Amino acid sequence: MPGKNGRRFPRWLLWAGVAVMIAAAAVAAVIAVKSAYVVPILMYHSIDSGNKDTKLSVSPESFARQMEFLYKNHYNVVSLEKAAAYIKRKDMPPRKTVAITFDDGFRNNYLYAYPVLKKYGLPATMFIVVDWVGTSPNFMNWDEIREMADSGIIAIGSHSKEHHWLLNSSDDILKQELGWSRRILEERTGRRVSSFCYPMGAFDGRAKAAAAAAGYVCAVSTPSESASAEDVYALKRVRISRSSDNLLVFWAETTGLYAFFK
Repeated sequence: MPGKNGRRFPRWLLWAGVAVMIAAAAVAAVIAVKSAYVVPILMYHSIDSGNKDTKLSVSPESFARQMEFLYKNHYNVVSLEKAAAYIKRKDMPPRKTVAITFDDGFRNNYLYAYPVLKKYGLPATMFIVVDWVGTSPNFMNWDEIREMADSGIIAIGSHSKEHHWLLNSSDDILKQELGWSRRILEERTGRRVSSFCYPMGAFDGRAKAAAAAAGYVCAVSTPSESASAEDVYALKRVRISRSSDNLLVFWAETTGLYAFFK
């Protein structure tokens, strides 16, 4: 290729320029991917062998395989509060860091999830709806909740008192659902309750402010568009469902880049 003076540039110089551009693009891509990384907060609901069509159910067998996968592949499974601390400080967490959460207080969490978590020493947070405790065989009772809270493995979080929709709620509802629920859980378990889960993932600015005022260090939502990877009072989670029976899918969901690629 001729230059301005009619001479040809050496071929090696052209290839060197191409190599520099490719290297710069690769570095930019790595920086972009790293900046998109967030600690994946896994969201479970029911651990049962029932309806395979629901997005809120995982079989006991699949859950056991997933926890074994995390354990054998040396994932850094941390408490939800520690994951929130990484996010709040904008710290890059250790590689393969994840947090595990469960919503609603289903008794099958106690029967099938808790023994597996205890076996592998994996911390998790169980979000409890206070008024649902012990109301039917489907929900945990206070003895089961206290046992888990005393284990050193399970943290108990609040999922509200009555599971009210919190968007545009009155001050009294917000006080009841966030404040009263926390106080009752702490009295019944003898443990500090640090995290809140918005019922149905619904929240607004007033609900977030109420969560902070009630003394929670973080609050989680669902994989909704209003949730965030950076706001500790609106944390987005990764829903784990029957599609995660495939461990390749489960691996993708635990990479910390799942939301970015999705």
